[in-house]
Amino acid sequence: MEIRKTPTVKDYLAGAVLANSIAWLTLCVTAFFEIDPLTFVPLLSFTYMFGTIIAGYLIARKAFQNHLKVGLKTGLGSFVFHIYVFMGIIELLTGKRLMSLVDHLLISAIFISGGFIGAFLWKQFSSRKRSTN
Repeated sequence: MEIRKTPTVKDYLAGAVLANSIAWLTLCVTAFFEIDPLTFVPLLSFTYMFGTIIAGYLIARKAFQNHLKVGLKTGLGSFVFHIYVFMGIIELLTGKRLMSLVDHLLISAIFISGGFIGAFLWKQFSSRKRSTN
């Protein structure tokens, strides 16, 4: 009997929170400092990518197979969580649009590619570890 280990919905939700929390922490810290917008946008993009790579890597570790698919699901779940928080909570409460559609599409591309890269890294590291044993 073969046991298939797949990540649960809780795992994907935890990955989504992790992927977003690093960028949101950066938003909170940079709110206290005057940062040039030309510096702020690449910094925020980097933190979204970094958080999603970490989340994709950690969730792919829990999967027995289909690591790249798990990474893509992680990125997509992170984007859905981002949209839920930004559009469902913040923009609804404040009544202001904080980000344009183009900004959200850029962030979706960052999330999906970051989740894929994180899962790809896990696949490469795990295959290298298996080949040395």
